[in-house]
Amino acid sequence: GDARRRMVEEQIAGRGLRDEAVLAALRAVPRHSFVPAGMEGEAYLDGPLPIGFGQTISQPYMVALMTALLGVDARSRVLEVGAGSGYQTAVLAELVAQVWAVERVAELAETARRRLRELGYDNVHLAVGDGSLGWEEHAPYDGILVAAAAEDVPAALFDQLVVGGRLVMPLGVPHRDQVLTVYRRGREGFDVERHTPCRFVPLVSGDVKGAEDVAENETSGLAASGAPAGAARTKAVKICISGRVQGVYYRASTQREARRLGVAGYAKNLRDGSVEVWAQGDAAAVDALVAWCHGGPPRAEVERLEVEDVGPDPGMDTFEVR
Repeated sequence: GDARRRMVEEQIAGRGLRDEAVLAALRAVPRHSFVPAGMEGEAYLDGPLPIGFGQTISQPYMVALMTALLGVDARSRVLEVGAGSGYQTAVLAELVAQVWAVERVAELAETARRRLRELGYDNVHLAVGDGSLGWEEHAPYDGILVAAAAEDVPAALFDQLVVGGRLVMPLGVPHRDQVLTVYRRGREGFDVERHTPCRFVPLVSGDVKGAEDVAENETSGLAASGAPAGAARTKAVKICISGRVQGVYYRASTQREARRLGVAGYAKNLRDGSVEVWAQGDAAAVDALVAWCHGGPPRAEVERLEVEDVGPDPGMDTFEVR
């Protein structure tokens, strides 16, 4: 539709990503099919969205960028860690021969599996499991895409990559600044390229979450409807954004994004040319706003983003521009 076309042209091609195969894949996948019920009208906006259980569907530009950095083609076999709602999975399925995807939250995995099947993606294999272990049975892979952050790449993932293959993953301290990093496996080691600042939910290892675990832990995220699930965990952060961020509608765009996510706080210009953002609310929603701030509106050029955990302000119940 028109919204999908505008998303690709303005948010992705407009930021300089020119990989025609990737752009075609983003045009083909109906992103609105992979967001919670009631949020379809927000599916093509320039930012991540909460999908429940403390997880998010990534910003369209970040999905496109990670896919392009993977460097895959129609013959490739790809492993995806952290399938979430299945949107990134579908984009990969448009481009490659086979996708093996792992998701540790059983209910998200089942919903993604159903959506992908309904849309006709018969080259996707999705399992519930610990993504940090990969999927050894079908290794090696030409590309591995990890849609969750950790301080280091799990050794099992390196072991499952072919020589000449690439692994794309955000590295850094969870809930703080991270860097999208690309590893290319050579015959004698790995070449590493640190690409761009980003913000992802943490990669969790250990026991997977079945339906029972999810029900017990619903307060840590957002319900499938996108509404707060019980007394959801709250957090507050102060963000300092540097670069070309004044005079490009950064504050107004941040306000619009924050209100969409249900986050309270403010955005204000500082004398040194940066923008300060205070954000508080549900932890997953705050993380989604921080992820959006890494890119900002289309005319912004973010060079640095610093995030500081702070105590919530009980008197702050809306988001304003100062």
